[in-house]
Amino acid sequence: MFQKLRLRLTLINAAIILTLFLFLTLGSYFFSQADMSRRADFLERRLVADIQRGMITDLPPRLQKDGPPSGPERDSLTGGPADPPPPGSPLSDFFFVKISPAGTIVFRSSGQPLAVSQLEELTKEAMQSGKPRGRINFAGNNYNYLKAQLEGQSAGQAGTLVLFHDFSRETGMMGIVLTALTGVGFICVLLSFGASFWMANRAMIPIQKAWQQQKDFLADASHELRTPLTVIRTNLDVVRGSPEESVSSQSKWLDNIQEETVSMAKLVDSLLFLARVDSQQPLLLKRFFFFDEALMEAVSPFEAVAAAKGVFLKVSSDTPVGYDGDEARIKQLVGILLDNAIRHTPSGGVVSVSLLKINAKITLSVADTGEGIDAAVLEKIFDRFFQADNSRSGGSSGLGLAIAKVVAESHGGKISVSSAAGEGATFVAEFPDGDTAATIPRRRGKKFSFC
Repeated sequence: MFQKLRLRLTLINAAIILTLFLFLTLGSYFFSQADMSRRADFLERRLVADIQRGMITDLPPRLQKDGPPSGPERDSLTGGPADPPPPGSPLSDFFFVKISPAGTIVFRSSGQPLAVSQLEELTKEAMQSGKPRGRINFAGNNYNYLKAQLEGQSAGQAGTLVLFHDFSRETGMMGIVLTALTGVGFICVLLSFGASFWMANRAMIPIQKAWQQQKDFLADASHELRTPLTVIRTNLDVVRGSPEESVSSQSKWLDNIQEETVSMAKLVDSLLFLARVDSQQPLLLKRFFFFDEALMEAVSPFEAVAAAKGVFLKVSSDTPVGYDGDEARIKQLVGILLDNAIRHTPSGGVVSVSLLKINAKITLSVADTGEGIDAAVLEKIFDRFFQADNSRSGGSSGLGLAIAKVVAESHGGKISVSSAAGEGATFVAEFPDGDTAATIPRRRGKKFSFC
């Protein structure tokens, strides 16, 4: 499946790159060709106009016997004295003929690249064409022609002026450009496939990771749900096996069913929460509250749990700490971190909870003196369903820390852990200061803590 997807992405990327390059290349080529044709057309029309007015009498322009031209004649397209243009100048590729009403050539300009017979044949082709301008391929060269009526003659006796422009040099230049673009295009084809394959591989990394995470998620969720369902089914079989017994006599099995049902409900709620995260649904209902009060309310239910296990619970908090966020989710985060710390701290150990507000940052820290976490798995500790080892699982589904991370990040904060095997673990959640100008009454008139 992934191979086909990689190939498809490669072909799509390559097709897009090649299409863009093709449009760019063809656009550049045709724009250059159109601009060259436009410039040639402008120059041809100007030359014909100058020849019709007598400002140019020959090509290349020659000095007259009575001296150089002056006035408008001097300022024509030649741009100065009527000296022969050097090779490669704009006028070196132009020549013209004058044709009498009878159809014979009565004048040929000096700069003729063709023999007399060839010139007559080229002129005949131009005159036989019904178009006033066009292009003729003659003797391996391309010639633009422009026909015009000679001025100063009546309509019945008007001769014809035919200006020729040897367009071979421009055509050759465009051929070179086209060849260069073709070569570059071939190289771009190879590079585009290589780049597309590289981009497809990069694009496949998150896809494969997401696919693997989905498979692991489904496998782990199925496993976590199968366990309580098995317990429930087993206890129900016991109850159904003794239909004559009273409800009170079956309370042990019914209590087991209830306990597993509660556990499964919590797991389903966690899965639904994470599903909302994955579907980009809104998670928070923000409002202003006091972080320190929310912390104390979240810690309070764990006092009895810690005391029952013989764990010393120590809480300290700055007050007041105003915050603009989702109070219920913040309490959920505190509960997750406390539950995790107490479960992994042996009797006689200490769990310390602290809340500090420093500058523009609120820091919540939960530290324990339990067995700690091996450094090799610290990077995975916030992954869904991840269990460092069986000894730390304690019946947990492995979703708590993943949810804690989502809650912290959805508030614009972050959560981290530092630990070493046998030295306990410290979880630190940092939040940007959400204190606002809002004033609401505190739920308690005094700070309280317990240990």
